[in-house]
Order: sequence, then C-alpha cells, then structure tokens
Amino acid sequence: MKTLTYTSYINAYTLFVAAKRLGVELDTVAASPLFPIPSACNTQTYEWLLFTEEASLRKALHGEISGKFWPNTFPLQLLDDKWAFAEWLQDKDGLTPSLAHCSLEDEASIPFPFLIKAKHSWLDANKLPRGWICHSLSDVVRYRAKMVKQGWSPEYFYIQEWLGDADCSVISVCGFYDAGNASRNLACVVERFASYHKGLSCSSVVGVIDDVWDLTSKTFAILTALAFTGPYELEFLVTGDRVLVLELNPRFWMQHVLFLADGNGLLKRYFGLDTLDDHRQKTLRKLLWIDGLFLVNDFVTLRFSVIPLLIDKYREGYELLVWPTIPLACWVWMKIVYYRVRKIIKYVTWG
Repeated sequence: MKTLTYTSYINAYTLFVAAKRLGVELDTVAASPLFPIPSACNTQTYEWLLFTEEASLRKALHGEISGKFWPNTFPLQLLDDKWAFAEWLQDKDGLTPSLAHCSLEDEASIPFPFLIKAKHSWLDANKLPRGWICHSLSDVVRYRAKMVKQGWSPEYFYIQEWLGDADCSVISVCGFYDAGNASRNLACVVERFASYHKGLSCSSVVGVIDDVWDLTSKTFAILTALAFTGPYELEFLVTGDRVLVLELNPRFWMQHVLFLADGNGLLKRYFGLDTLDDHRQKTLRKLLWIDGLFLVNDFVTLRFSVIPLLIDKYREGYELLVWPTIPLACWVWMKIVYYRVRKIIKYVTWG
C-alpha cells in the first residue's frame, strides 16, 4: 500500500516510521525532504493521504487531491481559523468555551494584557506570525505598524485574552476519534512542560498526565458536535478553576510519536487496521516526549536548560522519549545550519 504526506518535518517523519512498522510505504511531496522520507514519484498512485498541516487537507476536502483520508469531512470555515473556531464554540451550548476575544476594532473590550493573534497559522504558502503580547496602548501601536510593515493585513488578526503571565498550564487531548464507532476512540492527555522559548512558542517537552480536569469528555463533546472522525489535537489552557479551549488541530500533530511508542494505535486506526485488542487501549503509559532537535540545539549552545526538568520527570516515573533520536537530530540540525549559512552567503554575495 502506497501512502502520501505533504511535509518532511518531525511529524511527517514519525508517520513514515509508524507506517513502515505496519508494512505501509509512505512518501512525501517535498522535493528535498528535511528528514529521510522518500520523495513522491509523479507516476505513483497513492491510496491514502496523511496530513500534518491544514493547507493540503483543505485541498483534499475540496476534492483537488484524490485518495482516502481522515477527516474526510470537516467545516472548511473552521479549518485553521482560530477566530471562527472560537466563535463557533461561543455559539454552542454546553461546549467548553475559548478565551475571551474580539476584533481589532473592539480592542477596548478586553483589558491589558491581551494578545494580537493571527487567525490562521498559514495563508497560502506563507507562515503568519503567532502574534504579539500587548501590555499597553503603545504596544498595540507598535505591533500594528509591524504588522503592516511585514505586509500582513489587519483582517488576518484579532484580539484574544492573554493569561500567559499568570500560572497557566497548556494541556492537550490528542488521539483518534470515530464519530460512528466509540469503541475505536483513543485519547491521551499531555501537558507542555517546556517550550522553545518564552511567550508564544511551540512545545519542546510534553508528558502524559492524568485527566484531572475531565478534558477528554470535554474534547469528545466538541468532536461529536463536529461529527469528527480522524486524528486530532485539542489544546486547552488551564488556570485556577478556568478551563479554556485554545485551538483544534484536526490532523497529525508534532508529538504523535507518543502513540507510536505505545502500540502504534493511532496509525492503525487511521488505516483501519485496528483490532479488538487495540480498542482495549484507551490511553498511553507515562511517557515524556523531548524534541531531539531542541535538545541538540540546547547542548550546542551550552544552555542545558531542560536537563534539570528531565531529571525531575525521570524521578517522577516518566519514561523519556527523545524524538527524533539524537543521531538523526544531529544530522538534521547540521543540515538546517548548512542551509542557513548558504542562504546568508548567497545574500552577502549577491545582495
């Protein structure tokens, strides 16, 4: 069986390894893959499509790409539109709400600090800024000017309540959900223990935790309302007694190697290869994922910032999972550095 994905970063490489363990071939459309994934051949026909970002998923939902995939239905107006998803949650009774939000024109309705947030992660092939934290009116003026200078229309952004200066936890429920067969549902609750940097950043260390806030049932309620079937990650922000939705990723996300390390149940369900024994597994054991690229960069820059955290989590009984592995992460890290140096030399040489 031939399958296809559309990127070549960590989450795509995880798919490649997970598929290989099931005897399934996986290629990428990337002409020069960052990770060692075979490039697609134009003459090949692919039975299954696997998505690690929304742009290609949108094309598939539009019918522009042929092949089987999950989710094979999803409201296009909610796909990679954080504003629309927050509004959708607000209109649905009984579902966990998002953070308070408003349009840029109504900035006075949310007190400082607040976040000027991008509605989308990507616009066409361009990555949008994550956003900017504003503590005063002068910050708003500065970031609006920066937005325009970078060529981004203000309509691509909105204002969201910012709780990052408080004692907050970023927690995700992730796995596979089947709206038509609850016995296939697989969920795991993970907490972000470290980020690449302070402020708006992606995770560098996440660990499986107990579902003390009943986030799984809250997630299932949202996915049921969407009639959703497929892989997912739903991010929550928890502070005190408040539980708020951040965003939904209706696709394979960065840390789904956790499922590969504990039975490969996620991809088995995706391809319909799951068995009754697989259905008995409803969550994962106590695993801690560490981004191998982050770890290598941390060592090379002599920061060693996460070592105390990893020691503490190991003592708490976590099984450490460095992915990508250190040898592969070193190879990819050097590849990234090479590309960046080559780009700088080209810029200096040719202007």
